[in-house]
Amino acid sequence: MKPERSASLRADLALVGIAAIWGFTFPAIQLALRDVGPLSFISLRFGLAAAALAVVFRRRAFRLTRAGLVYSCALGICLSAGTVLQTLGLLHTTASRSAFITALYVVLVPIIGLATIRVRPRSSSLLAVAVACVGLYEITAPQGGGFNPGDLLTVACSFAFGIHIVIAEVAAPRCDVVALTFWQVLVSAVLSSLAMVSTEVPHFALTPWSVGAAAITGLLATALAFCVQMWAQRETSSTHVALIFAAEPVFAALFARLIQQERMRANGLIGGALILAAILLSEVGARPRSRR
Repeated sequence: MKPERSASLRADLALVGIAAIWGFTFPAIQLALRDVGPLSFISLRFGLAAAALAVVFRRRAFRLTRAGLVYSCALGICLSAGTVLQTLGLLHTTASRSAFITALYVVLVPIIGLATIRVRPRSSSLLAVAVACVGLYEITAPQGGGFNPGDLLTVACSFAFGIHIVIAEVAAPRCDVVALTFWQVLVSAVLSSLAMVSTEVPHFALTPWSVGAAAITGLLATALAFCVQMWAQRETSSTHVALIFAAEPVFAALFARLIQQERMRANGLIGGALILAAILLSEVGARPRSRR
């Protein structure tokens, strides 16, 4: 196997593993929120991740250029905004619905790319947006419980995560992966902590789910996951990364079924299938990214 193909395969397999971890966090966080405030949980999650990165990569974590710091701040703002919106949304919607709605960021990446870095989307990407909108309607249709506040917050979070992926494609080849990950996580920790002390009485009951979910989301779903994502985006495009991350809601629905015995209605399954179809459609005719 050629070195480039081997590196690309390793990146793809690593991203699938990250998608599985992120899928597990949907039901895990929802159960943890019974015992902890949402912003308290997010602050602890990013605080743990930043501390772990600083300890494990103490020599590389603080090596950042001025441009890298700007990228890290932008990534951190998007990451904290998306995580806060998603976590607050889980207070009002199911884990499966949240996962599929969050996955809309995959379809939004080409559109965001047009608005930010002037990459013109293909016609298939525009069609994918239309299909995804139909899928979103099916998931949130009146027979499925209607469009609740949690769904609206989750739609907003998908925009934040879409912007995060587009910025990461630009930043990852130009910066040290570890430093870029550490500083964006640190920025997220600071921003979520400020939001917590401003709007919420800190609350964290030590229960198996609250402690376990904080450890998993902080160490695996944040510190490890974003190191892997920053590394992988040096080997592949943001759209390809987004396509692999489409497996996240599938894993989330599976874990929600196993852990919470959660079942999606027929229209929810149809909507989820349409969103996944839109994600695949957005990749039709995608051009391979040139090596930098």
